[in-house]
Amino acid sequence: MGIPSWRHRRKLSPCREASRATMAEQELVTIEINGIELQVPKGEMIIESAKRIGVDIPFFCYHPRLGRGQAANCRMCLVEVGTKQPDGSVRMMPKPQTSCSLPASEGLVIYTDTMAIQKARRGVLEFLLINHPLDCPICDRGGECPLQNNTLFYGPGVSRFVEEKRHLPKAFPISDYVVLDRERCIHCARCTRFSQEISGDAQLEFLKRGADMMVSTFYDTEFTSRFSGNTIELCPVGALTSRVYRFRARPWDMKSQKGICTRCSNGCNVWLDYRPNRLVRVLGRENEAVNEEWTCDKGKFGHEYVNSDRRLLSPLIRKDGKFVTAGWVEAYQLIASRLRQAVEQHGAKSVGAIGGAHLSNEEAYLLQKLMRVAVGTNNIDHRLERNQLPLAGNVMLTRFGVPFAQNAIADIEQAKTVFIFGSELVDEQPIVFLRARKAWYRRGAKVVIAYPEVTETELRFDEPLVLRYREGTEAALVNGLIHLLLDSNKAVTDALSADELQVLRESVRVYTPEQVAEATGVPVQQLEEAVTLLGEGTVILCGAKVRNHPDHAGLLHALANLTVLTGNAARDNGGLNILLSEVNSHGAADMGVLPDGLPGHAPIGDEEARQRIERMWGAGLPAEPGFNTHAMLESAAQGQMQVLYIVGEDVAQKYHDPELAQRALENAGFVIVQDLFLTETAQYADVVLPAASVAEKEGTFTNTEGRVQRFWKAFNSPSPEVKPDLNIFAELAVYLGKPIPVFSAEQVMDEIAKVVPAYAACCYEVLPAEGRRVVQSAARLRLTPAAEGAAVL
Repeated sequence: MGIPSWRHRRKLSPCREASRATMAEQELVTIEINGIELQVPKGEMIIESAKRIGVDIPFFCYHPRLGRGQAANCRMCLVEVGTKQPDGSVRMMPKPQTSCSLPASEGLVIYTDTMAIQKARRGVLEFLLINHPLDCPICDRGGECPLQNNTLFYGPGVSRFVEEKRHLPKAFPISDYVVLDRERCIHCARCTRFSQEISGDAQLEFLKRGADMMVSTFYDTEFTSRFSGNTIELCPVGALTSRVYRFRARPWDMKSQKGICTRCSNGCNVWLDYRPNRLVRVLGRENEAVNEEWTCDKGKFGHEYVNSDRRLLSPLIRKDGKFVTAGWVEAYQLIASRLRQAVEQHGAKSVGAIGGAHLSNEEAYLLQKLMRVAVGTNNIDHRLERNQLPLAGNVMLTRFGVPFAQNAIADIEQAKTVFIFGSELVDEQPIVFLRARKAWYRRGAKVVIAYPEVTETELRFDEPLVLRYREGTEAALVNGLIHLLLDSNKAVTDALSADELQVLRESVRVYTPEQVAEATGVPVQQLEEAVTLLGEGTVILCGAKVRNHPDHAGLLHALANLTVLTGNAARDNGGLNILLSEVNSHGAADMGVLPDGLPGHAPIGDEEARQRIERMWGAGLPAEPGFNTHAMLESAAQGQMQVLYIVGEDVAQKYHDPELAQRALENAGFVIVQDLFLTETAQYADVVLPAASVAEKEGTFTNTEGRVQRFWKAFNSPSPEVKPDLNIFAELAVYLGKPIPVFSAEQVMDEIAKVVPAYAACCYEVLPAEGRRVVQSAARLRLTPAAEGAAVL
């Protein structure tokens, strides 16, 4: 890529594809580059070694994440190479070598800028420019184009080519998001290699040969990849461009801000490129611990809502059955009046709040503090899915000491076996899917998939073991695997109690292979094969089918037993992981947006923990657990919920029981909705409060692995009447006569760090750029009898 433009330089980091181990833990070799001697890991590509001493070698086809078998087809990264001889002389190779495919070995001598290399670079660029169109003034890549940059720094000043350029189809859409211009393509193969190696859909390929060669989909069919946006960023010349961004801006017209994608719980790092008060595009931002630098199409193209003309621009109050525009003072006064009236006449249990999974940690913390301190109720919950178990029913917390995930996202690629259970992973967690596929593609990990239907995920692996069970037999399947594991003597039982092991044996005795096969529909042979693959180094990834299972706790206990018996209760490359649905589901639970849980997952009934927080807050807290989401909606449906406060959730659309949600909204005494849009839920509201989007505020999210990551405000809201949720909660507390002094999200995080021990090192001033995982406690190695949760056959 040569001398990167300002926008590309920010995305590069030296030797980022080197092993995670430090150089001290690798075998080192001594090489020399341009007269400078240095030690580098053996096998590292010379193009990366050069970066260690600040030498940029230009390239087009190379990308450090596209495997060590680089294409080496652009020839732009040529260097002269020699080897040191015993007498101290250097024996040069007769021809230049491609530095992107040349591994470092002892005694190599490299020259990157000789006259011969300069001539070779000029020749390569002259050949590339023969047929490349002069589209720079209208090309979306202009201003951040490696071909422009390399031509400027290394290319010829004039062209000797005067003949007719070749003409190919230009600017035709190959998907809803991607436009292809075949005239601009330089055949670097970055896009085709990405689709083969990384995303696994292999939809882009080279057709024909020689001068007729071109990139295309099969028979020009639609490019349906879930990761197509990455090919746009990978393309070095603007052959693949974004339909969403097309002709909207130039790089120098925009500013950039660090953001976090909110489309799932992965917490991908992104750049928000914007013009005044307008989000223009989203680019992947490098974070080795989370998304490397990739994004899914939902994350890359799914943020247009920020610019929507349908955004709420001021508070709305229902009068005579119709919404009318109101000021914030009027809205606050009405809300405060109805809240006080409800508490005085019906008690604090007649008030409830639903929301938090889309709020930042700081906002979620303030929401539950508002409800507990200013209103005096524990009726607060962030969960809309079927599983709304009490805190004591959190199997991951009681069995392994973590709320949801044992493993870091980056650890998945180190697994020996990836067991995808009850998840259409490529849809639910696209970036986690890329890690799982990387484990298989790069490290040869085995893949086991348990799902009742054919999934797109299984098509992205070559011959995975697929356990196609009948819906509802998940627990029987897992207990059948445990039965086989115990019978095969493969179970890791050294640290387990003999009594507990015997109890488990007895409880799974009925789950014989034949009975399990009959109940689940999974053949005995596949069950036995699965047991051979599920050993130490197995990462179990559980999705929506597990989260929403009717016997969620029983199924999780069975999966926890399987995790313990395979020796993965406390391993970096093995463990049990519940993949969450929303951007801050983890953080909302950590912040105490639960009817029976305080910040830090302390039970409401834990008097010591409650009193500790009371002292910090200087206020008393209700001691009785409140209603979960389902109980609040049932109470509202019966006309017993006097005030229902819904923040950032479209309950009418998303709740798993839509009929109950509708009845609740119709029969609740007073409904407050705080959101960006006049959603279906907001149509039932008495007061609607306009909230700021993620691009218009700052804070932190905690992703599915428990990593706290910061995001920054990019631009102002479309109207001065639109406020961040944090400000709304703080101002409402004032009108309720219980002021909560809040001046910034940073101040709130400082308080969280004192209240929630796991967040003690998450203050903004010490939070690392890659974020920090919050771990609650160590794993507890124990077994639970199948009868505690799994139905017996």
